[in-house]
Amino acid sequence: ALALFGSALALPPPAPASASPTEALQREATEAYELADFPRAYRALSRLCDEDPANRAKWLEGKAQVGVDLKQFQASVEDYTALLSPTDLNGNPSTLDAGAAARFHAGRALAYEGQYRWKEALEDYQATLSLARAGNFAPDPYVVNSVGNCFASVGDWVGAREAYLESAALFQTSRGFRNGASTTQRLDGAVYASANAALAAAQLGDEAAAEFEFRNVARRAPNSADARAALAALLYASGRVAEAEEQWEQACTRNVGCGKYRDLDYVKRVRRWPPTMVEKLEAFLKIQ
Repeated sequence: ALALFGSALALPPPAPASASPTEALQREATEAYELADFPRAYRALSRLCDEDPANRAKWLEGKAQVGVDLKQFQASVEDYTALLSPTDLNGNPSTLDAGAAARFHAGRALAYEGQYRWKEALEDYQATLSLARAGNFAPDPYVVNSVGNCFASVGDWVGAREAYLESAALFQTSRGFRNGASTTQRLDGAVYASANAALAAAQLGDEAAAEFEFRNVARRAPNSADARAALAALLYASGRVAEAEEQWEQACTRNVGCGKYRDLDYVKRVRRWPPTMVEKLEAFLKIQ
């Protein structure tokens, strides 16, 4: 099985040197994936789909995930669609369980996002959440954040903000949110979702809420260049030039630095800032 977002490919451990051809391919796929050699992993998984039909669903799921890493989005959409078929890969009635179906919907949604097919991605993410609810599982906050991204991509900033706020709240009530005083993946997720919610507030015209929420993010995550760059843009737009420059200077001294935020294409396309915040940042950068 593959966990939903950013996890390692869950393949068997490497086979011994005396392994069978199928076991050798498993070893190759595992080792290649761990080395981020996605083309080699993809080739090995493709061969496993053909040469180990008894476990084809497992290998096809792996191939679909690696395909997304390789930006082979249409191939991954087709693979996930095959996995979601009402008949299994051998033509028999499917015995797909809800957990696997949720993974496949989420994986296909990610592939749809790569094709900018936001409506289809949103439908798959929502199917993932429906399956979780039906199984009495808490919604995955990463999936809820992705729902927000899809709403934002089609211009529904009200829906986006609601999803981002829900995601942030889910992260904060998740097991493993904190580990002593150190940061955790869940805490990082809460910070990211909160920043997204603040961006949506700015796009909706509630700049006071956006500023308040970005200050909270900056306080909770002192190394967040994103929050401080956003504050710089907001403060400059409201005429508080000195405060804006102070926030920008702090952004530039963070661990990640401010370099990416000088690139408006990154801000728009990768970080997915909304139009009003991109415009404010562009205006601020002109005085730098």
